[in-house]
Amino acid sequence: MKPTKCALAALFFSTPLMAADWDGIPVPADPGNGNTWELQSLSDDFNYVAPANGKSTTFYSRWSEGFINAWLGPGQTEYYAPNSSVEGGNLVIKATRKPGTTQIYAGAIHSKESVTYPLYMEARTKITNLTLANAFWLLSSDSTEEIDVLESYGSDRATETWFDERLHLSHHVFIRQPFQDYQPKDAGSWYPNPDGGTWRDQFFRIGVYWIDPWTLEYYVNGELVRTVSGPEMIDPYGYTNGTGLSKPMQVIFDAEHQPWRDEQGTAPPTDAELADSSRNQFLVDWVRFYKPVANNNGGGDPGNGGNPDNGNGGNPDNGSSGDTVVVEMANFSSTGKEGSAVAGDTFTGFNPSGANNINYNTLGDWADYTVNFPAAGNYTVSLIAASPVTSGLGADILVDSSYVGTIPVSSTGAWEIYNTFSLPSSIYIASAGNHTIRVQSSGGSAWQWNGDELRFTQTDADTGTNPPSSTSITVEAESFNAVGGTFSDGQAQPVSVYTVNGNTAINYVNQGDYADYTITVAQAGTYTISYQAGSGVTGGSIEFLVNENGSWSSKTVTAVPNQGWDNFQPLNGGSVYLSAGTHQVRLHGAGSNNWQWNLDKFTLSN
Repeated sequence: MKPTKCALAALFFSTPLMAADWDGIPVPADPGNGNTWELQSLSDDFNYVAPANGKSTTFYSRWSEGFINAWLGPGQTEYYAPNSSVEGGNLVIKATRKPGTTQIYAGAIHSKESVTYPLYMEARTKITNLTLANAFWLLSSDSTEEIDVLESYGSDRATETWFDERLHLSHHVFIRQPFQDYQPKDAGSWYPNPDGGTWRDQFFRIGVYWIDPWTLEYYVNGELVRTVSGPEMIDPYGYTNGTGLSKPMQVIFDAEHQPWRDEQGTAPPTDAELADSSRNQFLVDWVRFYKPVANNNGGGDPGNGGNPDNGNGGNPDNGSSGDTVVVEMANFSSTGKEGSAVAGDTFTGFNPSGANNINYNTLGDWADYTVNFPAAGNYTVSLIAASPVTSGLGADILVDSSYVGTIPVSSTGAWEIYNTFSLPSSIYIASAGNHTIRVQSSGGSAWQWNGDELRFTQTDADTGTNPPSSTSITVEAESFNAVGGTFSDGQAQPVSVYTVNGNTAINYVNQGDYADYTITVAQAGTYTISYQAGSGVTGGSIEFLVNENGSWSSKTVTAVPNQGWDNFQPLNGGSVYLSAGTHQVRLHGAGSNNWQWNLDKFTLSN
């Protein structure tokens, strides 16, 4: 039957109530006095199909195949995209022999977005019957900070009983050059099965509450089993320079062959073990993520998302609620659009709808809000939004006309199912009182998201002495000084410039190609790198280099997910320290594929 326009409209704006596998399972950690748990959009019940080859749009809305950069894994591991899939209600991470070699093909996926504290994360898993590691972990983009939610080694070999009966609960902090690695080695980092016997013959829940840079709580089947806190346990040698586990991290699920196991006498899996489907699959039934938020609306069920108003209420008065300023999205002072109109969008800018929300939001739509901040200081920024669109969603944030960053938005499944999305870095408000906040839709998708609220939560107050300053440097990709590379792609120069969706960007970036830029830094400090990048292949990476005393020094390498060449997505590129003054920086196509990425712009902010 061919649907009518009315039927299509009803489908487009339907509001189904969606249940999740973890409904009714309370979050075991305490969100703190006056707080409740709010479900984050990265949560996934894996109740869909994503085949080994090609996956699905639902999968790609949250995850990318492989590792966070071009690394293929430790020891005999070789991360192999077809060895991950979603089937039977589970994420399946499989390990098999790479034909004709001693290498082990292992599935791996990582989150498109980065996460940061405070955050409770939990998965329901069933591990392999192999000597490989089964891992659910977090890693910073520069590979210097790591949280291991789950690291386990299930095997029925008689020599492996000790590992078979324990879960490894740990973290790492690193210095990469010269390489130094710290992780706790106390007895509590190995948790035995309290019922006796193995972990591999059952599904079990495992979680970590990343409370702050110096505190981790580990939970198994809802019970608090380990707490690690303070510099003496988190970073006793000062590898993080006093900041602890503070960097944004990406979430990873994988299987690994780890060479330290060989050194302590454990042989890698045999061909027969790797070929046995009853033992070579690491299963994840679901994974969920929560942040503690102020309980402004009487609470919510933490086992059902923890969002008390589900996007249909909120504080209508644009005022302060404790340390949080809440702004209804419909209460803008002005609205408009940059770029071309989108077919079917009959409104210019944001359209106010019921419950103080906005809809009919398409690429380039913007609105200005007058926000009364109670005090100077740093604020986190959150957007309560909803969209069934599976990719190409984002919200640029400007404070008093200065761009401060992009909030990455992902699909929530429907236009009226709302989740919370956050700006990766906090913003600095220099003075109490009214400031103009602009929100503008960004990304590659024509249709964007519906909006409920903006929330600004103060993280620290300004005492009035030596006030911190916030600096943001945005560089358009096409404003390069020079480009280079040797790959023959038929273009007039190694990197080309083109226009798409009203944006001027660079394309035809191949492996080994680069673009050089001159930037001026007003204030020395550590700057967070953010890219607006797109790629149509797996295996593209952006390497960020700085020219130091005539030599190019590599600072970060960031994998670019395969989501479409013109689908520019906000991408966390790690951080770099820059002194005040003028710098030459280089963006290099450093991935494993002959074709790499397209880029709209990049931003440095502190």
